[in-house]
Amino acid sequence: MEIFIALLKGLLPVAYLICLWFYGQLFFSADETKQSRWAKLSVAIAVCMHTALLFSLAAQYHRCPLWTQGEALLFLAWMLAIVHLLSEWSADTRRLGFFTLGPAAFCATVALSFLGKELMLDAQYRSSWFIFHIVASLAAYAAFSLAAVLAALYLTLHRKLKLKTFDLTFRKLPPLDKLDKLSAMWSFLGTLLMLASTVIGVWWVRRDGLHGMSPREIGIFVVLAIFLFTAAARRTLGWRGRRHAIWILAGFAALVLANLAGLHGFHF
Repeated sequence: MEIFIALLKGLLPVAYLICLWFYGQLFFSADETKQSRWAKLSVAIAVCMHTALLFSLAAQYHRCPLWTQGEALLFLAWMLAIVHLLSEWSADTRRLGFFTLGPAAFCATVALSFLGKELMLDAQYRSSWFIFHIVASLAAYAAFSLAAVLAALYLTLHRKLKLKTFDLTFRKLPPLDKLDKLSAMWSFLGTLLMLASTVIGVWWVRRDGLHGMSPREIGIFVVLAIFLFTAAARRTLGWRGRRHAIWILAGFAALVLANLAGLHGFHF
């Protein structure tokens, strides 16, 4: 088992690098037919390897591999890859794979440096409700990440259109309205998942009689407030396009800063 896990750890970054190569060729080259086939095959192999690594770690540790910093980051990378696949299959965004799969490849590569057998959580946190809370949170982070990537692509295309720069990137990117709708959809899904994570967390704290969050940790709700405001403004104030994209990026920046500052969750 240890040899198999070590092999997967060594091959996973290579598999994702190959994926990015084929997706890059798909986006930046004129011949899409052949590159699309290879991109589809390579991401299927990478996700299967990633899934096998998570199951192998679960078998080795005899627990859910989600309780340390490295494990959480590896699971987040897996969620990012799944979100990428859902977007690719449901909205035909394979051409954008170089951008939408990039966060998954980055997180998976970084996670391998943090993997270890040492359990970082106290006994009070080792419950099924806490696992559900983490899974919902990481799924929300994955949805927010894809929304931010799509919002950034929207701003890129908007700028190129304004400057009348009709280069290869301009021709390859989807229309502005599609990027706007996709980023809004994933942002809204991330908001729902974060709300679910909050409800699960509150229930878990009340059920197990824990102290709850410290005032410092409540800062994570700034992120939720930004995305809730963005969704409400889109619905009630008619925010679309550039303004909506900027607010999504602001919410994602707040999410990154909150985790780097250790306001809530795993502290690296």
